[in-house]
Amino acid sequence: MKVKTMKINTYSTHSAILMLMVSLLFSAFVAGQAVGADPRSPHTVAQSQAPAHLIIKRNPNLGVNVIVRLWIDGQPAGSIGYGHTYRGFLTPGHHILAVLASPNPRWPVPWQLPLDVRSGQTYGFTAVTDGSGTLILDGRFGFPPRVQ
Repeated sequence: MKVKTMKINTYSTHSAILMLMVSLLFSAFVAGQAVGADPRSPHTVAQSQAPAHLIIKRNPNLGVNVIVRLWIDGQPAGSIGYGHTYRGFLTPGHHILAVLASPNPRWPVPWQLPLDVRSGQTYGFTAVTDGSGTLILDGRFGFPPRVQ
């Protein structure tokens, strides 16, 4: 006597696998959004003093593949891609701004700018290259005008 075995495909197994795949894809998407998010400046603002506004434009002549990496006081503050502008806040006091072109900088050491920040002021710079190809922050273009 031959016993016939029946293959039973349950939808619950398929559903569990599908839910697992969707969950993994969603987790990867959320992780990607967190990594690509614009990091907030680690410089917290004291309640007694108004923060200063920092705006850094990126010169389009740098090229579409060049990304400007920005550090404030040695901490990564953001990346400025083609057609983008960095906007952030600084606490009053002394800060060091540093920039480096990425992915292939001509000089691997970031260019640095010491900046004494006053409460409530706006500081504007444009990321450009100097004559030697070094990426610098230039404040001569007046974007926006520096308020003294």
